[in-house]
Amino acid sequence: MTTAVPSLRSASPLAGMPGEGARPMECAHCGLALGRHWRVQDGPFCCKGCRTVYALIHEQGFERYYDLKRCATAPPAELSPDSLNWLDSLLAEAPMLPGSSMRRLRLDLQGIHCAACIWLLEKLFARHAGAGQLRINPAVGSVDMLWDPSKSDLRDYLHEVESFGYRFGPARKAEPRHSRALLIRIGICAAASMNVMTYSLAYYLGLAPNEASLFDLLGELSLAWAIIALVVGGSPFILSAWRGLRRGIAHLDLPIASGMVLAFAGSTWAYLEHGPRAAYFDTITIFVTLMLVGRWLQERVVERNRNALLASAGIADLFTRRFEAGMPEAIPVSAIEAGDELWIAPGDLVPVASTLLHRAATVSLDWITGEAAAVEVGPGDEVPAGAFNAGSRGFRITAREAFSGSRLTELIRSDLGTVEGGSEGTRRARRRTGGVEAWWNRVASVYVLLVFALAVVGFLVGLEAGVQRAVETSVAILVVTCPCALGLGLPLGRELAHARLRDRGVLLRDDGFLDRVLKVRKVVFDKTGTITRGQLRLTATSTEALTGLEPAHRDVLRRMVARSNHPVSRCVAEALAAAVAVDRGPGGSWQKADAVQEAVAADDLREVTGQGLSWSGDAGEYRFGRPEFVLGRSAETSDSSFPGAVLGLDGRALVTLEFEEDLRPDAASEVEALQDAGLEVYLYSGDTGPKVARIAGELELPRDHVRGDLSPEQKAAAVASLDQDDTLMVGDGLNDSLSFDAAYCKATPAVDRAFLPQKADFYFLGDGIGAVRHAIEMARHLYRVQRGNLLFAAIYNLAAVLLCLAGVVDPVVAAILMPASSVAVVVLTSHRLARRTLRWTS
Repeated sequence: MTTAVPSLRSASPLAGMPGEGARPMECAHCGLALGRHWRVQDGPFCCKGCRTVYALIHEQGFERYYDLKRCATAPPAELSPDSLNWLDSLLAEAPMLPGSSMRRLRLDLQGIHCAACIWLLEKLFARHAGAGQLRINPAVGSVDMLWDPSKSDLRDYLHEVESFGYRFGPARKAEPRHSRALLIRIGICAAASMNVMTYSLAYYLGLAPNEASLFDLLGELSLAWAIIALVVGGSPFILSAWRGLRRGIAHLDLPIASGMVLAFAGSTWAYLEHGPRAAYFDTITIFVTLMLVGRWLQERVVERNRNALLASAGIADLFTRRFEAGMPEAIPVSAIEAGDELWIAPGDLVPVASTLLHRAATVSLDWITGEAAAVEVGPGDEVPAGAFNAGSRGFRITAREAFSGSRLTELIRSDLGTVEGGSEGTRRARRRTGGVEAWWNRVASVYVLLVFALAVVGFLVGLEAGVQRAVETSVAILVVTCPCALGLGLPLGRELAHARLRDRGVLLRDDGFLDRVLKVRKVVFDKTGTITRGQLRLTATSTEALTGLEPAHRDVLRRMVARSNHPVSRCVAEALAAAVAVDRGPGGSWQKADAVQEAVAADDLREVTGQGLSWSGDAGEYRFGRPEFVLGRSAETSDSSFPGAVLGLDGRALVTLEFEEDLRPDAASEVEALQDAGLEVYLYSGDTGPKVARIAGELELPRDHVRGDLSPEQKAAAVASLDQDDTLMVGDGLNDSLSFDAAYCKATPAVDRAFLPQKADFYFLGDGIGAVRHAIEMARHLYRVQRGNLLFAAIYNLAAVLLCLAGVVDPVVAAILMPASSVAVVVLTSHRLARRTLRWTS
């Protein structure tokens, strides 16, 4: 069934389009700028996922979703069908509430972006009989449900929610511990800061020493709160710096920890020497709190991006259905033995090499070979491990091997990315030294040595006026040389960069990627599912030929392909639907003709596996498929690699159609943009050489940058030989898993299955590949902003130190200048990383 998209302000697709200088048109669902790659006939949507979800929301009467969604969100992922095999055991084990028929179940949830998402899921849940309570934790990406299984099947709700672009999985994600612990520390330090500021206000307003009891008490309380703030809030930085020093590394936390300790020491000395009015414990506590906030921002954004995706336990996540006493029962794939009879539902993975039973089936091999076209297999044929059921019906297979001998165990490993470790490739990349990380470490070490040296110089210069003046000058230098550019500017910049990328559908799983990608000089793309959509489309010439076909013949072809689930048939059906829509005129240009979906009453439509369709009518026998099947021995070509199909009547060709892979709409322009940015672009694929060469020709890639017919091992070896700690691998299939381990950085658009995203540095949503360029551009822009912050900090510190040496700035004035510089860094960073600095046009 084809979903009609509700009218948007006008019947014409061109209505409301911006003229020259007008605001760019935005996607009607997610709100992202459409750029120059959207197609008028699809409506104002950045991808098919947004188009489908927009239609569903209006069909269900949930238009309020768009009132609640105040800002742009990432487009929904186009997910493959999910049979929820893993759910059976969880439903059976779901605990029942005492004295009630209600059961409780907790699941992980992928795709939550804002309050509108929560509202939509709650409304859908409330419409089901037996619905009890639904609690969604968007921070973790989990959902708790109470429902009555005697009144409704929870699967119905889950399938309905997944049709809107969300995805459920077993509950594996834990509450974020590190950022939560930092949040508790922030609360304690914020309380300390507010109390100390209250006490300091009394001194600023004239509290005098003659009020001895209160004067001394407030000073003692200020010292106590400052100690608490330093111990609670400063310990993460101090311990990190100490561990780095023990390993001989000047960690980035070293100047921050030094600033905290030295400022506290200076304020304590001033308190003991000159009394409470000379101390600046309020500045110390505020500084510690701000540094903690910066660290929390850095931790929170990475945890949020990881929790936005379903967690993966590798092979433990895979389930299939095995026939037990004639009934299919869900089992983990690790329990499969040779000879087991399995049921593979639409969209399910074939876990082991097997033999197909009973009837023909359509399977996709793109995950293991990179071959874009689906393959027809007949009864008795082998179905390889890693294939997916690409048809609309399930099928039975007999396992030829136990899962322990399956090739999947080689490609899906248990060391998939985790929060702490990551894949072996990621850990290897983190161990590589040099580059940006080493540069920041050098900055940290030079900064600390320079501050200490200047403090010594200040002490020596001040000795001419006495020891007290020398100590004050030295303390003022230690306080005023604020490491806010490192402690606050860096994490704030990363938080803003993450937020900008997230708005564009780019979600980083590894914060170190923003540093490592600066070294990238080569980008390797997989073909099927990455550069292309993995779907077929008619060539422009064939589209014209199909439109010019006699209406009677075209109607017969429409009826034939409507009954078939083969990718070629689906492609032709969509092209015919578009042709009918054009015939209807502008008012129907966003809706596919309903007639395309009519059922064919004839019972004599015959589908020959691997050959084509045959149907007999009053005019004769129509055939559609391979040339040799349609035209018989008189066919001019019987080349099995011929990329097309023929419609014939009684052995006479009526029209010849050729197909090509459907490139992502921005593929050519984005590849060109990457090359213009100084990057080398490569195309490595497991698909056949001619098909890869054809796509490479459209992208205008050099021949020596293109390779086809690669096995997963060969592709990984090719990436490894190319990589000099400067390669970004972009892929979406299981056959890219080994290549990810070999690459320095990795990215994927495959969010519908958790294996590859768990290994990736970032994953992206939407219909294009512009996310790759935007991630690189944002990292480079962030690097420029950070260096600008350091330049500002250097100028500020130099001026402040000169004023200290001149005796203009004492410790109290220095305590005022330090937070002022922090505010300046925040404003400067926020301005340079504002939303307008980068715009997504993918």
